Amino acid sequence: MQLNEIIREFGEEIGFQSLETNENGVVHLTIHGVGDLFVDQKYSEEAGNCVFVYLLRVYERFDGDLYRRALLLCDYQSTEEFVINPVLHQDQALGFAVKYKIDDFDLNVLDKIIHKLKDLQDRLEGDSQS
Repeated sequence: MQLNEIIREFGEEIGFQSLETNENGVVHLTIHGVGDLFVDQKYSEEAGNCVFVYLLRVYERFDGDLYRRALLLCDYQSTEEFVINPVLHQDQALGFAVKYKIDDFDLNVLDKIIHKLKDLQDRLEGDSQS
């Protein structure tokens, strides 16, 4: 299944009738209570065609400790089907990203990734309010 088909299905699932990638192959949605979601397809020599899913949130009080805590939330020895990496954007947005092979990517995988990234963002945000 092509990425645009998956994005269209996802859009319908959340109430958009014609969601699709832009001319650069990227989807960007700002979802209240979730954050800024990006889905992007890229090619890399080592992995072939991959989909990158990012979920970013802007933090008013951003410091190195917040990024350290984001790193600690990422488990690189996890048995999950995808590896999650922290992402820093313009020194105020912090998020998590997943790279996934396009051949194995579908709507169920996208839903799992989004829920996992949202959970990590919620945990990070909960920690930053303590």
